[in-house]
Amino acid sequence: MGRYLILDLETQINKSHGRSANPFDERNWLVYRGWKKEGDVQCSYSHFHTKADVKPLTREFLADVDVIVAHNAKFELLYEFMTGDGREVLMEWFGNGGRVHCTQLAEYLLRAQDRKYHYCSLDNIVEYYGGRKKIDGMKELWEAGIQTSDIDPAMVVDYLIGTEAEGRNSGDIGNTELVYLGQLKWAEDQGMMQAIKLRMDSLCATSEMEFNGLKVDVDVAKADLVRLSGELTEATENLAQYIADIPEEVGFKWSSPVCKSAILYGGTIRYKKPSTYEDVNSPDGLARLRTTEKWPLFGKEPVDPQDCYNDPDFKDGRYEYGGQPQDTFLGGAKKGEPKFKNMQGWGELKTRLTDFFYDLPGYVDPKQWDIGKTKNTDGADNPLYTTDSDTMVALANIPNAPPFLKALGRKTALDKEIGTYYFKLDDDGNAKGMLTSVQPHDHIIHHGLNHTSTVTTRLSASNPNCQNIPRGDKSRVKAMFVSRFGSDGKVAELDYSQLEVVVQGFLTNDKKLIADLIGKVDFHCVRVAAREGCTYEEAVEWCKNEDHIKHAVWTVFRTECKIFSFQRAYGAGASTIALTAGMTVETVKIMMEKEDKMYPGVVKFNAAVQKAVEKDAEPFRDPERGYRVFRRGTWQAPTGTKYQWRSWDAPKFMKEQGVADTFSPPEIKNYPVQGTGGELVQIALGQLWRWFMKNQNFGGKALMVNTVHDCVWFDIHKDVVAQVVPVCKTIMEGIPHFLEHFFGINCPVPFPVDAEIGDNMLDLKHFH
Repeated sequence: MGRYLILDLETQINKSHGRSANPFDERNWLVYRGWKKEGDVQCSYSHFHTKADVKPLTREFLADVDVIVAHNAKFELLYEFMTGDGREVLMEWFGNGGRVHCTQLAEYLLRAQDRKYHYCSLDNIVEYYGGRKKIDGMKELWEAGIQTSDIDPAMVVDYLIGTEAEGRNSGDIGNTELVYLGQLKWAEDQGMMQAIKLRMDSLCATSEMEFNGLKVDVDVAKADLVRLSGELTEATENLAQYIADIPEEVGFKWSSPVCKSAILYGGTIRYKKPSTYEDVNSPDGLARLRTTEKWPLFGKEPVDPQDCYNDPDFKDGRYEYGGQPQDTFLGGAKKGEPKFKNMQGWGELKTRLTDFFYDLPGYVDPKQWDIGKTKNTDGADNPLYTTDSDTMVALANIPNAPPFLKALGRKTALDKEIGTYYFKLDDDGNAKGMLTSVQPHDHIIHHGLNHTSTVTTRLSASNPNCQNIPRGDKSRVKAMFVSRFGSDGKVAELDYSQLEVVVQGFLTNDKKLIADLIGKVDFHCVRVAAREGCTYEEAVEWCKNEDHIKHAVWTVFRTECKIFSFQRAYGAGASTIALTAGMTVETVKIMMEKEDKMYPGVVKFNAAVQKAVEKDAEPFRDPERGYRVFRRGTWQAPTGTKYQWRSWDAPKFMKEQGVADTFSPPEIKNYPVQGTGGELVQIALGQLWRWFMKNQNFGGKALMVNTVHDCVWFDIHKDVVAQVVPVCKTIMEGIPHFLEHFFGINCPVPFPVDAEIGDNMLDLKHFH
């Protein structure tokens, strides 16, 4: 593996733009650098008291190093990139073959993406490799907001490289070395070494992308935000008509899961309002306020004042009744004053807060579309169903969706678009949205691309999520992403064509599927033909010929089948596909049956994966489900990457047959295709990055800036567009060569790539 350098940095911890200890925040700097080279008997460190003191890694220091090892290595790389000419030094070192090993990423892969090891800390794994778990006083200080430069240096040094009693050969540096050496042996034993090495290059590629970031045209973004806000106001007013008949006292709120579930799927809203109640002692049986009245006495008997009167000429103002004067006191201090008796009476009706119930019929049967239940219940203790934004938008597209669903879907989509990709204040007055991550001085977003947070090894994204940007036919969000080179620059997107189907062909070795891929069949049109009962040639003509009279309708058919293709390849069930694609469940089931007959190798492959998982499954107790016994099983891909599944409670009909738990069929189908697709794209990312490093980013004129599952974004100066784009396309299409070169695997299918280029990421044209 070459001579290694263990590296760990301690920095200032100011958080901004969603990043803790943000390396792009000018308040932060590298305070301590700890290291150990292979063969050193103890660890070393440097302490930089101010930002001006920081020294970058030098060419001389890295001259005898082949591998930089760090836990969560992207953090170290980004800080070293920000340090003086450290970026130039590292780019040269990478260009000459230097490599990185991230112990966090390696552990995640070695553990087959077990959720327990997502973003795993060094402390969580070090004891497994014989290291010492730290007494983490440093963490407590950081959590209290104490900056690293203000912590006792002796504490930091002990934390970083170990105590004097340990010979300064422990701490984070020593522990990382132990983990690294243990991981090498484990990876070799598992046949995963090559796969892990290639993943490390992809980690370097995404580190490069995060460092370069995405340039935002803030004027375009602001203009679109104003337009969308106007549309949201209109959509909100339109939606209001559908709740106008609900009494105000019900307190209907769109923010309430109970209210949303009830209006969508039917249900009961419980609310409270003041109401009268019974009292058997009351004259009319209703609870009333008790009153006390003074009744005048006549012959020692009390008489209702309403039945007598006051004689205004009577000097003492006493009541009279039947011509008789009111009794008076005959002696004492009150002599001559009128006598009264306190009488209990019944006053106004009393009220108290009482439960009332308001039923809504709903617009959708949640069971028909396999809408998931939540753990909560409505006012009648019936289950609530999922009301997340994706579901509400999808419901607007179901066949013959009523106007309410379309109105709700429109408002929900606008709310999500503004709150996710632009700017919005939440209920607590906190700003959210992608524009909050734009750096004010250069209008760059340094997004996060995460390697250790999914069960399939596929990348995720955060702060902000720039992998979840909507397509151009759904939104104008992409229009804000432009070239940092201004009018001299172009942005480019290179996209794998039908990647999920290509990966299925590679994994399943289905002869017809392979032949169709080699023949460049449009699989979306294949599915349109199967669904509509026409020939493939007719489907292609009607879907793609814009001049054909049927094109407007059939291009919608192709879009629906495109969604089917994607969801089907990733293991989704009929109900999920139907809801997402806007088809009926019956139509989807028919299409699935036809496809299983058309490509039997896919069915056979899925069965083989299921068998492997069942064969290797081992029992475990799930603490979140009462420590009941479930199973975990694995399957190893041709590249060596492992995938892990856990079993779940079996459906009722299977439990009646004595089966307690079962593995999820959609997950069995999903992980190999999605995971292998992600792995192959990451291999291509690593090879792209190697080429860019060898060419030093073409003098800074060509940059890798983002990856979105099956595509890569670039920011390129016009002077080098013709030089860069064709080679990038060739590298990305080289996956069959990489599989042969690195793994000795014969790949029978091509991996075609479409290249587009333009002034912004929305207005792209095919590159020729």
